[in-house]
Amino acid sequence: MKRSTKSTVTLAGIALASFLVSYTALTAQGGGQAPPPAANTPPKPLVPVAASSVAANPDQYVGEFVTMTGAVEALLTKTSFSVDQDKTKSTGKDVLVLAPTLQKQADANGYVTIIGQMIKFDAADVATKLKGYTIDLSAEDQAKFKGKPVILATAVINTAGVDIAKKPIPAMSADELALQKIMTKLPPAQAALRKALDGSSADLTKEQATILKTAFTEIETFFKAKANEEATKWAADGKRHADSVLMNVANANFDAAKTSVTPLGATCASCHGKYRERMEDGTFRIKAGS
Repeated sequence: MKRSTKSTVTLAGIALASFLVSYTALTAQGGGQAPPPAANTPPKPLVPVAASSVAANPDQYVGEFVTMTGAVEALLTKTSFSVDQDKTKSTGKDVLVLAPTLQKQADANGYVTIIGQMIKFDAADVATKLKGYTIDLSAEDQAKFKGKPVILATAVINTAGVDIAKKPIPAMSADELALQKIMTKLPPAQAALRKALDGSSADLTKEQATILKTAFTEIETFFKAKANEEATKWAADGKRHADSVLMNVANANFDAAKTSVTPLGATCASCHGKYRERMEDGTFRIKAGS
């Protein structure tokens, strides 16, 4: 049977929704500001296309970030396959898909929606755009697809709405669990500190400032052990600002104490932005090299 228009539209809708959810989660990093665009991240709206349209008029889509729906024609390697428009027969107009993060093979002859950038296949160009990826196509297939359209996939969504090219979220290491335990104390303590200062409550201010000072001291020790001088300094700065709050409140100078709150938060933002990475489930990991 030929694929129905309704099923294609549904699959494309699932794919686009999945992509938008992931992209929205990414832009929520850093206090609501979008992070720098990752490699192969679409800088403009996705172009919906059919595999047959790409095969027939590839020049029209070269360089575009597309969402393409079609039937899996051939499973070529662990990270590559080809897509045709007609699942009932081979038309000879299949489009190559390279999916470096593919977690499992697509279903043979099953429908998928691929999201990614379309280029013309050239090994050197692929190497430039997909850093760290090694093309595992046979020499025969590389010759077959040379100069033909290829999608550099960032997502491969099957009919169940599952992105089979989505990397699993890594488990936390012992270091990450230890740091996470400390870090979770900071946001509520900072919010409570602001409220205590606004209400001129000496006891509550001292309580929250002490929590912050202790947390920053632990963070300072953590990064000092990792020989990360910059993160260690930021943690020391946070501790100093918390100390300043305590000193000023002890002198009943709430206005002076309030001046330490903003720079205290800035030290958190600076360190977090450079040395912490937000996962799609909202948890964080220590960035590589930190």
